[in-house]
Amino acid sequence: MALWRGSACAGFLALAVGCVFLLEPELPGSALRSLWSSLRLGPAPAPPGPLSPEGRLAAAWDALIVQPARRWRRVAVGVNACVDVVLSGVKLLQALGLSPGNGSDHAVLHSRNDLQEAFVHFMEKGAAAERFFSDKETFHDIAQTASEFPGAQHYVGGNAALIGQKFATNSDLKQVFPAVTSLGLNEQELLFLSQSASGPHASLSSWNGVPDVGVVSDILFWILKEHGRSTSRASDLTRIHFHTLVYHILATVDGHWANQLAAVAAGARVAGTQACATQTIEASRVSLQAPGEFMTSRSEAGSRVTLNPDKPVVEWHREGISFYFTPVLVCKDPIRTVGLGDAISAEGLFYSEVHSHY
Repeated sequence: MALWRGSACAGFLALAVGCVFLLEPELPGSALRSLWSSLRLGPAPAPPGPLSPEGRLAAAWDALIVQPARRWRRVAVGVNACVDVVLSGVKLLQALGLSPGNGSDHAVLHSRNDLQEAFVHFMEKGAAAERFFSDKETFHDIAQTASEFPGAQHYVGGNAALIGQKFATNSDLKQVFPAVTSLGLNEQELLFLSQSASGPHASLSSWNGVPDVGVVSDILFWILKEHGRSTSRASDLTRIHFHTLVYHILATVDGHWANQLAAVAAGARVAGTQACATQTIEASRVSLQAPGEFMTSRSEAGSRVTLNPDKPVVEWHREGISFYFTPVLVCKDPIRTVGLGDAISAEGLFYSEVHSHY
């Protein structure tokens, strides 16, 4: 009976509110929220998408993302292409006759069981991973099972092909860069670089959840300081675009790049639109998951930063190297994530301006 009375009250309320809208369509939303709260039927309805942190951040990106003053005249894309097969990893393991078990990382995969353990290991961490499969016949059987699985999708794959596609949508110029000047890295690749060359935080075996911003910043600084261009070094490397699920960082050697606030924002924006398969950011379909506060360094006295959705790109400097941080609006129900890292790198480069001495 109590449940019926509650339902009846809700029904009468809906009818009353409907009549109010019919008779007074200009009634302020604040009045309706006050009415709702006074009846103690639950929290007031959430404000519309544009006023949410996600909507504010997307609007701030749109204001920041401007075309570079000098456009690319020549673009080089290496020869590298394949076919990516996209399907549920869990369903693939089931199709292969593999049952859930303990997770364990393997530097090289030798069997189906190794695949299952590596999948569980990285799924628990919410991290991407790439591993070499040593057994040609077993790998062929797995790939064939995946390709023939009902509902499996096939896309053009390979870093060069995907970057080429992204540039082709923005430019009809397909020439060759005279030298490598910029890198795009995810969290696994960044940590591997530091581990393989005894860089900062190399003792980390893997990331624990969201990569710490200060740790990432320290490794990016080390790469450019030790291996990037300087007055005493002939290296062409002056730019790194780091991307992980919830945020991006662009790091550049001062004096070589411009429009990097727009570039990092554009890279983050395309992550949200491509994953959701939308033309623009739809605030209701994405989620702001970046850390609300972070330190800009863990190896020295860095600054503490508080994230502001209205000013989503944070800039700081360290010994001739500039850093540009922005959160990512993560798609709640992703439709296509294959090739996302390459789309991010290409979009960031497209909006970048390189100084004339290159």
